[in-house]
Amino acid sequence: MNTADAGMHHALAVIPAGTSFSYGSGATVVPATPFVTASSGFSYTVSATNDPPTSPSTSRAILTSTAIGPNGSKRVVQAYIGRSIASWAPPGAVYIPAGSGSDANFNTEGTFFITGNDTNYSADVNLDGRADSTSAGPHTAIYGAATFNSSVNTQFVNSLTSTEKTKLQGKDYNASTSPVTPSVFTSTVSINVTDLVNGFKNEPGAVQYLSGLSRSATDCPTPRPNPPLSTCVFGTDAAPQITYIKQDSGTTRFDTGSTVTGSGVLIIEGKANFFGNFEFHGIVISLAQGLRGHEGDDSELKFKLKDDARIFGTLLLGPTGDQLKFDIKDRAAIYYSSQAINPVQTNWGSVLPQSAKLIGWHEVMQ
Repeated sequence: MNTADAGMHHALAVIPAGTSFSYGSGATVVPATPFVTASSGFSYTVSATNDPPTSPSTSRAILTSTAIGPNGSKRVVQAYIGRSIASWAPPGAVYIPAGSGSDANFNTEGTFFITGNDTNYSADVNLDGRADSTSAGPHTAIYGAATFNSSVNTQFVNSLTSTEKTKLQGKDYNASTSPVTPSVFTSTVSINVTDLVNGFKNEPGAVQYLSGLSRSATDCPTPRPNPPLSTCVFGTDAAPQITYIKQDSGTTRFDTGSTVTGSGVLIIEGKANFFGNFEFHGIVISLAQGLRGHEGDDSELKFKLKDDARIFGTLLLGPTGDQLKFDIKDRAAIYYSSQAINPVQTNWGSVLPQSAKLIGWHEVMQ
């Protein structure tokens, strides 16, 4: 029984985050694996089926863990699993599921800041489009930047100067090492960013701009008028929205001197430069296909934050495995914020990928 139980816990650990299960009538989750105990010769195998198995995608699945002993004895445990409904947290304040061509270029003279420490924000009392203050949030810290594999992680860390390493804080950040250990680590959580984009943009009420979008300092001036122009607001904390911008050529731009705000989910499919006093509360997803462009040409970057641009929540880069070049310069900042993500989960929680959770289990008599 202990061996079969170990197999079940192994399966729960390796099942990727998602919104449903697609095992159909049968799939192997954990191949035959030795179970290290005081006595050798034990192993387990775990398979899964959808519940019901006739459906290609279900909210519940059945795991079967089969344990084999050294004398050929067999124990079988079955468990029902679903998706967690816990508060959703991304792998990092910035998630970089990149391939070997990823890169990160920082302005060494800037005071940019990225933190995976949960951060609350206050109301915008002075009506300048920005939260007036920040404070510590209630949730456990996540990584400042979560990468997808060790080679990308190494490349990312090596691209930082000793000063820049102090600007990436969060889980496992260590200011006592020399140089400082930035909060840039390889995550065990995998998110298919393209699937997430498709889920959000197909939600009812999603606001879509299919021919790109730009906002200048004239369109959305700083200081901004009161009340702000509706064309400069993409959702509010009280009424968040999903905003999808498709930029087939050129670059989505919120220019220096502009004030653009939003809350909810902001998806940019194409290259984007967010400058000025841009501030967004929630989930920002950059999905730009193809090569990352030239180092010295800002218009070629996939995603860039500059000036006083701020994101509270998380920034997810995609597509998975692609070259994900992005810049963050000047005073721009990205804060993990459960406060900013909570309205997304409240309104569109079924789209967010969650880990598998155990609902119930029983031994199958042989």
